[in-house]
Amino acid sequence: MEFDNLESYYKYIELDVSLEFDYSLSNKLQILAENISNKDVKTICFYELYFTNFSFQKGELIPKLHNNETGDSYPNLALFEDDLDYIKVRSENTLNPKYKAKYNHLLWLSKAKNIIYAKTAVDSYLSFLKVNIVSLEKIENQNLFESYYKNLFILSQNINYKIDEVIILAKSLIGNEKLNGFRECSMMKFIVDEGKKLDIKIIQTFYDYSISVIENDIYPDFLKEFLSFTIILCQKLKLKSHFYNNKLAEYYIKEADKQKENFFAHDYFLKALNEYKNAANHSKIEEVSTLIQEAKKNIDFKTISVEYQSDLLDAYWAFNDNKTSMIIENNSSEAIYTYLINGKILPEALKLEEFSRPVTFDFIKVVNFDINKNISTNKNSGINQYDLHLKNFSINHIWAIFLKGIKANKISLDSLIEYLTTKTWYSKNFTHTDSDGNIEGFDWIELIKPSIQNFFNQVNSDIINGVETKSGFILAIDSLVIKFEGLLREFSRLVGAQTIEIKENGTKERISFDKLLDNEKIVSIIPDTDIAFLKYLFTDKGLNLRNNIAHCFYNTEKYSTGIMLLLIVALLKLGDFEIKF
Repeated sequence: MEFDNLESYYKYIELDVSLEFDYSLSNKLQILAENISNKDVKTICFYELYFTNFSFQKGELIPKLHNNETGDSYPNLALFEDDLDYIKVRSENTLNPKYKAKYNHLLWLSKAKNIIYAKTAVDSYLSFLKVNIVSLEKIENQNLFESYYKNLFILSQNINYKIDEVIILAKSLIGNEKLNGFRECSMMKFIVDEGKKLDIKIIQTFYDYSISVIENDIYPDFLKEFLSFTIILCQKLKLKSHFYNNKLAEYYIKEADKQKENFFAHDYFLKALNEYKNAANHSKIEEVSTLIQEAKKNIDFKTISVEYQSDLLDAYWAFNDNKTSMIIENNSSEAIYTYLINGKILPEALKLEEFSRPVTFDFIKVVNFDINKNISTNKNSGINQYDLHLKNFSINHIWAIFLKGIKANKISLDSLIEYLTTKTWYSKNFTHTDSDGNIEGFDWIELIKPSIQNFFNQVNSDIINGVETKSGFILAIDSLVIKFEGLLREFSRLVGAQTIEIKENGTKERISFDKLLDNEKIVSIIPDTDIAFLKYLFTDKGLNLRNNIAHCFYNTEKYSTGIMLLLIVALLKLGDFEIKF
């Protein structure tokens, strides 16, 4: 549903009482602003757009985009050229507590800071969450509820307002099957971590409940979380935690036994060793130390990279983990696929052509080799920023989305095929019957489905077995790479871009993949970020998958989950266009 005017938008947000966030709201406001000619009304539309593109995390105002290098953000409060007068009016006139809380919370964190805004935000958060307690039977709503609650809790603590009522709200959900075990533990831990001068009775209540969960095996899937939390509570209550340190160590040992043939066992043994040290369990320390030495035999140092550690990187990975969890838990399958298309996941297009040369390169001869160990004719030498960003950040983000999405049953063969069938041009009928009654043309969904089916079968198997089977992705990747060129040619034909050129001798020749992506009509339709991504995947600008797959230059070790994930994202992006037939 599009907005015809501001009134229809206001009506929409007054009726929107769900915990979910409407990711399409920003686009709808953008369209509304573009279609309005009145300057004053257009300005208001943009103010609402900025407001929509802000979010709150643990009481902090978070812009949609932020550049760590420059410090620039979008949106930012400076964009409200009226000194937030419009937002002030909305904070008073809005009745829906979901949005009333956000308007007032934003004002509290701005230069317009006033305790009235903060108290109104707290009151509104409380009203909104109390109404939504009945919807917590849905797992995805539980994470959203916790996110809102964290904003409420931090704000309440900061202004010392309705603290008891806010904590009572959380306590009313603990042990009443309103939340799952993980969410119960998470909310209790947040209160303990962030609470200022927390009443010892609250800590004792959480301790008693956690002990009950552990002793009665109420949440076996979340034993680690409750044991870790109980150890923290013991410290708060000045109790010895040795029993629970030992229990947590035993948990890690059991997990290590499940991972005997890979590196993860080593990591679990190290965690167990740390817990036994905290418990001063000297006999177990010696025993686990021996197990660690044995586990090292499964580590192939030839395949281990040196990793750079920093607080900034740690913060990034924590942010990525939290963000991907929120995306999966808070959204439907369709919204997740839409995020993979429109989310700011890929490197900037310009980085594809950027190569940085360390100073040491000036003192040595640098020679580039292709996949077959032949000297490359590519004149670019050095470190490619695009390749570095995509392999170290983009692919990890995408994999986190898929892994969590698959485990939550939101990303699957059925949901992806349904999305491609209902939301992309691939499902259109490209077949016709010739004069002889033969069917010509392609059913693209039918052609690409086997590749996707093979991928999900393999990745689900790998998740269960805890190991990546590279050979299992050969069929899926080979099939989809070859089909992708056909899809691009079909797309080019549909938009009127040239796909065949006539040689001087009069013969016809198909235009190369590179030239297809450089066609003016294609470039005018597909965003430059996506053009760069396709070039990275399918040309010698990057992985050159089309050439290397077609000519069997890839050995088994070069196939991976990551390549298939990039191909699926490319598939989603190329299909995300409305084409008139």
